[in-house]
Amino acid sequence: MSLFHYRAFNAAGEAVSGELEAASLAAVEQRLRGRGVWLRDATEQVRAAGVARRRGVRRAELIAFFVEMSLLLRARITLPTALERVAEDFTGGRMGPVVGRLHADVNSGVSLPQAMAGQPRVFSAQVVAMVQAGEVSGRLPEVFESLTAYLQWLDELVSDIRQALVYPLVVTVATVGLIVGLFTLVVPRFVELLQGLALQTPLLTRAVMAVSQFLVRGWPALLAAAVGLPLLLRLARRSEPFARGCDRLLMRLPVFGPLVAMFGLSRFTHNLGMLYRAGIPLLRGLEICRHLVGNRAIAGALDEVRQGVAEGAPLSRCLGRHDFFPATLVTMIASGETSGSLDFSLQSVADYYDKIIPRRIKLIFAVINPVIMLVLIAAVGCVALAVVLPILQLWQVR
Repeated sequence: MSLFHYRAFNAAGEAVSGELEAASLAAVEQRLRGRGVWLRDATEQVRAAGVARRRGVRRAELIAFFVEMSLLLRARITLPTALERVAEDFTGGRMGPVVGRLHADVNSGVSLPQAMAGQPRVFSAQVVAMVQAGEVSGRLPEVFESLTAYLQWLDELVSDIRQALVYPLVVTVATVGLIVGLFTLVVPRFVELLQGLALQTPLLTRAVMAVSQFLVRGWPALLAAAVGLPLLLRLARRSEPFARGCDRLLMRLPVFGPLVAMFGLSRFTHNLGMLYRAGIPLLRGLEICRHLVGNRAIAGALDEVRQGVAEGAPLSRCLGRHDFFPATLVTMIASGETSGSLDFSLQSVADYYDKIIPRRIKLIFAVINPVIMLVLIAAVGCVALAVVLPILQLWQVR
């Protein structure tokens, strides 16, 4: 695919220009003709490698884009002019070429949702569907505000998770490093010392020596397993049944399972509420949410839920057939369906998860951090005791 800069005339006889990705000049003319635009001339552009790959943009840049678009459209500025202003503000960043291409497409007669759909690595199906609904209903500024709020929530959630993981990860890495150092550097020297003494080594000392020998001799296999198993698991997760089984198993873990389920349910209620509020039909909203929950098991359940809703069953009843969805969530959605305020009920559930997830994260890691320290103390204590016991035995012999 090449990037062509074209000049053309629209149905009103006005001169328009822009850029299009196409395989050839004939393809450019054909696409423009389908929009009711007649090509005058086109030249193939040479693009930088980064732009040609259409790199994804950061979440902060998308938030800034939606904020600016909402403000400009509320100020009664036309869509092409708003895109042109925003493209100027993002000059030099990754978002600049993206908005510039949107402006060129819209200026040539393409609708904004179609222009966004042409850049799937930047604008997801969720964004395209909401913008399309906002354009039809005349509520495009409100849609941009909803997308801003959603991305800010997602950004805060990711930030909370990263912040909670920093200390445990540092302590875990330090613990593993210390244990490996003890068993591969300290214990082997101690073993050499014991080999010159005619002593009956205690059981704990023999166990520590065996672990040390395994680490020293089997480190290539351990390294291969550490690298190969994640890759093998990633390949295996391409199989839908295997991925669903893994996610179902994760949700049943004693400590982390409920948190994993909360993440999926939170994304489900946030996205479905936002899509429904923007005017997306419920069936289309469920179809989009299937790809946004980040959990294959819940996504599989949403397939069956969507099928049930398509057959005429209430959403709450279809959700209640699956154990992934708690009774409280089902009850609130049933209440929203009865009162005609489904979007409010979904937002209420989402707000509940917004409050409970950070608390659960802090609670879990408040327990895990001491456990990691206890493991470190136990490992160091075992090695120290394995060293001391033969020495005590040697004193008894004397």
